[in-house]
Amino acid sequence: MPITTYLNRPAWKLESQELRISVLQCGGHIGEIVLKGGSEVNPLWVPPVPTIDSDQYDPAVHGAIYGTSAEARLLSGLVGHNLCFPYWGDPSKAEAAAGMTFHGETGIRRWSLLKETPDQLSLEVRLPESDMSFRRMIRVKGATVQVDSIAANQSAWDRPFGWCEHVTFGPPFLESGVTRFDASADKGFVTGQPGGESFLWPTAKSGARNAAFNLHEFARVEHSDLVNSYLLRPDRPWGWFTAFHRKYSLLIGYLFQREHYPWLNIWENNDKRRVTRGMEFSNTPHHGTMKALIKSAEMWGAPTYEWLDGRSLVTKSFTVFVSRVPADFRGTQDIQVSSGEVEIIEIGGGRRFQVTI
Repeated sequence: MPITTYLNRPAWKLESQELRISVLQCGGHIGEIVLKGGSEVNPLWVPPVPTIDSDQYDPAVHGAIYGTSAEARLLSGLVGHNLCFPYWGDPSKAEAAAGMTFHGETGIRRWSLLKETPDQLSLEVRLPESDMSFRRMIRVKGATVQVDSIAANQSAWDRPFGWCEHVTFGPPFLESGVTRFDASADKGFVTGQPGGESFLWPTAKSGARNAAFNLHEFARVEHSDLVNSYLLRPDRPWGWFTAFHRKYSLLIGYLFQREHYPWLNIWENNDKRRVTRGMEFSNTPHHGTMKALIKSAEMWGAPTYEWLDGRSLVTKSFTVFVSRVPADFRGTQDIQVSSGEVEIIEIGGGRRFQVTI
């Protein structure tokens, strides 16, 4: 499959009759998931400033645009849905001084194509600083995307790891008072304060503003960097979330095994810098260094990180589905999964919508 471009950067495109997605070569970010016909709006976040391939970032050249902090290299190329591995969050001072950035290595390395078919990409990235490698198999069929991933420990040492699928929504799909979010979330806390107050979804708390938010909707007020972490409902084998924009009559959802990703970390920013909502399904609610990751092995009966044994593999999967639903759709009450089908159940036990997977 020849390399094409997305946002003037090398990328791969996959298409079905109903869907188009673009995957950036550098970072492996899923930059767009577009349902064909109609508005063809991309729900995922595209930064307001042009991005570059992160492996080309030079602080002397690009620092004025993206900054020179520990997150600058990642931010220079960040688009849409990015993978955080082998940790989620910021590096330590020593790691930053050694050249590491936010969210591990996968988002700043150049991925290579292993195999392609008309509806599938097989990609790989080497993580030299982490001594790991990562493979993605991405398949598009109908209005769904199936992603199967394999992380491999190249060293003989057992390693703790965080794995977060960082899905970020942005304008025009993300709109104050219009875009609705639903999830199989239970109780949560302000990220970084696991011993503090807990609260139930969809309530969120901002440590900076000492204010409460309703996460069913994108905030109507200006605020910055709200991050809360939620345990996904333990009585469900599947974790899920949906985002719905009523003006576009468009719904996008993510579905995954809860045992693979028991946590949902939610990041929201609404100011002059960024208009974003991150719905980040993860194996950890701990944002930060490896030292922060291993401080507690579990919380509320769920693990907060995993181990990848020496010379071993770990696999995880998720499915993305996109559907047109009526403008008066009230939100997702539940998702049910049967062989080859996802059923979206409207709040109030009303209408049901099926998507073939």
